[in-house]
Amino acid sequence: MNKGKSSPSARRVRAVVPNRVDLAGGTLDIYPLYLLVPGSMTVNAAIGVRSEVEIVTAGYGARLHSENFDLSIKARDTHAFPTGGKLGLIASALRFFPPVKGVELRFRNEAPMGSGIGASSSLLVAAMLAMYSFLGKRRGWEETARAAMEIEAEHLRCLTGRQDHLAALRGGIQGIRFLPGRIDSERIGAGSVSGRKLAAHGFLASSGKAHRSADVNWRMVRGAIEGNEVILRRFRGIASVAREAWDAVLAGDAAEAGRAVAREWKIRKTLAAGVSSPKVDRLFASREFRMRVVGAKLCGAGGGGMVFGMLRSPGDRKRVDAILAAEGFTVYPFRISGGPRVETESAGSRRGPEP
Repeated sequence: MNKGKSSPSARRVRAVVPNRVDLAGGTLDIYPLYLLVPGSMTVNAAIGVRSEVEIVTAGYGARLHSENFDLSIKARDTHAFPTGGKLGLIASALRFFPPVKGVELRFRNEAPMGSGIGASSSLLVAAMLAMYSFLGKRRGWEETARAAMEIEAEHLRCLTGRQDHLAALRGGIQGIRFLPGRIDSERIGAGSVSGRKLAAHGFLASSGKAHRSADVNWRMVRGAIEGNEVILRRFRGIASVAREAWDAVLAGDAAEAGRAVAREWKIRKTLAAGVSSPKVDRLFASREFRMRVVGAKLCGAGGGGMVFGMLRSPGDRKRVDAILAAEGFTVYPFRISGGPRVETESAGSRRGPEP
């Protein structure tokens, strides 16, 4: 290592973190919206669709390799990668840490681009957890979530929320309240009664259309910042539904949680143009779909990406999967994730996973 370059404490690190679905209250996690809407809350669940970063020692400066894009770039150290282009977010994350030579970072997302389930944020968190472990450092989830959110906002030059990073870092099902100066986040484990019920009733499918959260979010948030009372009233409605969704999840009431998902989507569609799509509207209006699904919505800001919904009965899963496929949606397995996993390997020994 050159002078000024940090020396790693491990020779291989692998970080695997979950993506998330939001049941209710998405967009309310964006500053300063949660300060403008009293009682703001976001309810989400970490899921088994994952983002992964692996760091290994190498005999050259530094290298990034994306499996999704089949793209690699080299640089003299981890601070010398360009922060633009397809690998720019990871390059930006690496500048949060001391520069390192002699490493290779390989990464991939299981979710398609523009999925609306926080894949890029999860990949960022995976990179941060991997670098912390590689350098022999630890940070709490609150500090890491705040840093990840600001790294992403700086890189994207746009508004970013906070729920994606929290789901990636904590796993399970979370009811997140955003308060001045702090986050109050309650968590239900994946293996709890509520976690098992949500997993049994939940489903996930890709619409095949990439969403652009920055465009949709800005149209929503701008109205609230400008004091548009209609927009603010709708966001207050979403905040109220999010609180109802959390109460239902706590009670293990899958049917009521599904009805809250439906109520949230009904309001969300009115917030800005382009939140829904004709393809999604046709699916949700289908009589057979409605007979078997309590509530469904597009994840995140909408506009495309993944559909999340709640079945009336777990026994309806095969039929709903068939309906989704017939309508041109790609079905993904739905599982609740317990949280991130970090595995480390040093010269002559292996350790992992870490909490």
